[in-house]
Formats: sequence, structure tokens, C-alpha cells
Amino acid sequence: MVGSIYWTAVTYGAVTVMQVVGHKEGLDVMERADPLFLLIGLPTIPVMLILGKMIRWEDYVLRLWRKYSNKLQILNSIFPGIGCPVPRIPAEASPLADHVSATRILCGALVFPTIATIVGKLMFSSVNSNLQRTILGGIAFVAIKGAFKVYFKQQQYLRQAHRKILNFPETEEA
Repeated sequence: MVGSIYWTAVTYGAVTVMQVVGHKEGLDVMERADPLFLLIGLPTIPVMLILGKMIRWEDYVLRLWRKYSNKLQILNSIFPGIGCPVPRIPAEASPLADHVSATRILCGALVFPTIATIVGKLMFSSVNSNLQRTILGGIAFVAIKGAFKVYFKQQQYLRQAHRKILNFPETEEA
């Protein structure tokens, strides 16, 4: 079982190298590399992608946004209602309450190089190097997705802060 997981990780790492760098260049790089480096380095690619997917950097950005948004006037012009004081502060959800399934993390991490390659080809077609284009595509994808996620979480926070609980009107029954 461990052997099959290991060789699957090696194969995925090799395919990712060929996808990110380019098929011919990837083969050339792997042919010139030390075999021990390949046997250790290639399986770390999916492991690092999965560990990187587990980092919740959007939460840190959101905390900074909430802390300093009233001091940055540019945020107020772009996103109205950001710097305004909220009537109450909603309870912070614990990180364990916002669970993301292991399947979603695994699939999202393993499909990331493909998405980075596609976004790089669409947005940075003028860049000649496949590696640079893929890196730029990955950075653009993570930044755009993260910005949407931070904005969505902030809107949820504001919605919870402004909600009011009303009394239920009692009516007489005949």
C-alpha cells in the first residue's frame, strides 16, 4: 500500500514537472537530474501542494482588513461600509467549525498546477518561459480566488453584525 502511494506520488510529480515546465523541457530536466533527487524530490511535489492548500492565509488577511480598514480610506471608497462601526461583533467561528473536507483539499491541491498552467496561458501569453507563465498564472489564480473569498467572508461578517432578532407577533386565535 505504501509503495503504491509512493509511486503514485512520484508519477504525479513527474507529470506536474512536465506540465509546468513543458513536456520536452521537463523530460530533459528529469533526465539530467540525479536519480536519488528524483526519487526524493518528485513525491514531495504533491505533499507540498496539499500542505500549501491547508494554509488558510485568507483568514489572516481578513483579520488585518477588519483591524485596519477604518484607517485606509481607499478601502472605504472601493468597498462602502467597510470602515463603518458595526452594531455588534459576531462570534468568531473557530477554525474547526469551518471544516473543509479532506477530499476537497486533496482534489483542489492536485488540480492546482493544471489551473495555474491554464490561467498562465490565458493571462500571460506574452511570457515566453513556460515555468514563469505557470508561476504567474498560479499567483494570479490564488490572489483572485483569495480576494473573492475574503470579500465573501467580510460580507457574511457584516450581514451577521447587522442582523436583528425581532419578536414574534402574537395573534389571537378564535
